[in-house]
Amino acid sequence: MRYKLIIVFLCVFLSRCSDFEPFEGIKISQYASKVIRFSSQYTSTSWSASQALGEPDTYPKYGDFTTAWASLTEDEKREYLELGFDTLQTVKKIEIYETWNPGAIDSIYLRDASSKKWTVVYSKSIKNLPGTSRIFTIQLIETPYFVDAIRLAINSKEAKGWNEIDAVAITGQRK
Repeated sequence: MRYKLIIVFLCVFLSRCSDFEPFEGIKISQYASKVIRFSSQYTSTSWSASQALGEPDTYPKYGDFTTAWASLTEDEKREYLELGFDTLQTVKKIEIYETWNPGAIDSIYLRDASSKKWTVVYSKSIKNLPGTSRIFTIQLIETPYFVDAIRLAINSKEAKGWNEIDAVAITGQRK
């Protein structure tokens, strides 16, 4: 009897919640196109925050290359990158191209384009990973809102060495 009540409740609840209806737009994948803010950058040209924009130009190489973002200091403080996108879209998948000492990202936020509020979509302890480049991929339940920016929180104090990011991409749907 209890299970039947729960099932009936869920059916009624889900039928009245428009957020549970899938958005039927056009599939889109795009790379970050603008730097909004950052905690630091190694220089304003080489290893700058703008090196994390556009398609990967370091990946799949692994190592310390000027064509990826790196913080000003090694292992000194928490760092972050806030990057924007040209086209508003929902997000179902995030890809971060890490090319030097991967595994330092411990939180990822997406910004709702209309409210400008940040929502945490990923949060885990960091892992010092083997010395190889990687595409850090996060699959999500598709956001019910359009996204215009992403924030990567990097726990560089706990991760060994400089942590470099070559590119950031999101996949979802647009109108």
